Amino acid sequence: MGEKATGVGRVTGNLVRELIRLMPDDEFLIFTKERVQEYPEKNITHHIISSPLKYFRWQNGPFAKRIKKAKPDILIAPNYTVPLFSRCQSVLIEHDVSFVSHPEWFSIKEAIVKKHLVKRSLRKAAVVVTMSAFSKQEIQRNFTVAPDKVHIMHLGIEDKFHKMAADVISSWKEKKGLKNKKFIGYLGSVFNRRNIPLLVESVALLRNEFPEVVLYIIGTDRSHPPQNIAHVLERDWIKWETSIAEKDLPLFYSSADAFAFLSEYEGFGLPPLEALACGTVPVLLNRASLKEVFLDMAIMVNEPSALDIKQALHTAITEGETRRILLNRFEEKRSYFSWDRAAREFCAFIEGCRI
Repeated sequence: MGEKATGVGRVTGNLVRELIRLMPDDEFLIFTKERVQEYPEKNITHHIISSPLKYFRWQNGPFAKRIKKAKPDILIAPNYTVPLFSRCQSVLIEHDVSFVSHPEWFSIKEAIVKKHLVKRSLRKAAVVVTMSAFSKQEIQRNFTVAPDKVHIMHLGIEDKFHKMAADVISSWKEKKGLKNKKFIGYLGSVFNRRNIPLLVESVALLRNEFPEVVLYIIGTDRSHPPQNIAHVLERDWIKWETSIAEKDLPLFYSSADAFAFLSEYEGFGLPPLEALACGTVPVLLNRASLKEVFLDMAIMVNEPSALDIKQALHTAITEGETRRILLNRFEEKRSYFSWDRAAREFCAFIEGCRI
């Protein structure tokens, strides 16, 4: 939930911010391993449980002890699992179950442990929240859980995500060494399912027509089995950074000429939504939740082939009318993708726990 939060942390931070505003008569206790953003509201208390332990041991050790002492009426478990011995009524957020649908993307130990812990957590939780109909289907396909226990909550976009001014974009690109360059952007952890080597191959083909095109990757290599990503990205037309400052995110998205997110499996896909909010069209694989959430707002690639992806990227950077149509469709739906709407839905799930 801090400045360097990605994925689950950013979702949690945005959701908490809205919940404490929408539920002023409830008291919120937040437990984290380190200091995060300050909340000015009076109905929230932040407790830091410093520990060198990794998440699982921290959750089931120091955190579990504090929860037992605090005795909350409801525990929001935002990161896939509920503490093993928690007796609280809990709302579990299950972002995806890729570890059981595609265990080949994980070590044997990690896949087995995650499957066991999630199975137990799904059983313990009073309410399960996931981010798409696709993820709900995957949960029900892989685990025994009542359909009415699992609820769908599409994510939102923070207000800071909007198209930045041309002069600000120009200045930022010059600072990044991208002056007079077009660039294809990617942001997110580098997992095998996101096809980074294939994206590199596709952009290499695109550069035969547009040699000024650069691929700009932001994300930590978490590929398994390892794909030697450092070697794959070691080209003079590829810029790779493992992270980006939160304040620079809107600039990154706004400056890109296209945003590529060629994932075969996602629970929702927040980066393409943020790119759209900043006026950049995403190129996506027509798979999983991506085809559910973005079908009419993105350039979809039906098969993961370098030629097909190259053509989709070509369309994204050259066909202004296509970009205009897709961005207009997003703007028509933009008000739906709000954290206020998401949090109001989550409030209803919490109320279901109280009954």
